[in-house]
Amino acid sequence: MAIFPRNICIMAIVGVLVASCSGESLKTDHTLAQERVQSYLAANSSLDPAIARAIGRMELHKGMTKEQIITAWGRPAYVQRYSSRTEQWFFGCGWPHSCETPDEDTDFPLLDEIFNSRAIFSDGKLSEWTS
Repeated sequence: MAIFPRNICIMAIVGVLVASCSGESLKTDHTLAQERVQSYLAANSSLDPAIARAIGRMELHKGMTKEQIITAWGRPAYVQRYSSRTEQWFFGCGWPHSCETPDEDTDFPLLDEIFNSRAIFSDGKLSEWTS
């Protein structure tokens, strides 16, 4: 008979969670990214105009800093350092990035085979990227 009160408690908790998660307070990944971009641009009004435009469009531009890349694309899922001067960032599968499903015959897929969005830095500045 102790199960009945427990079920009521569980249903009450679920009800509260559902009620608190509904409505206009939820934001999409795209909305959060736009807010991040607008906040950064407002705080950094002296940016190079080409870089500011790229960040505003959530795109990359050669010479961007790591902070600017995080603002435009979000945090990387994985960072691979090749030397003290060169590293590659791999971005996850969430918006605006995409991923590939590795071939079934591949036991250990390479990062390049999974993550489509990547940024390569040389001396702390963006030198090339794919998306």
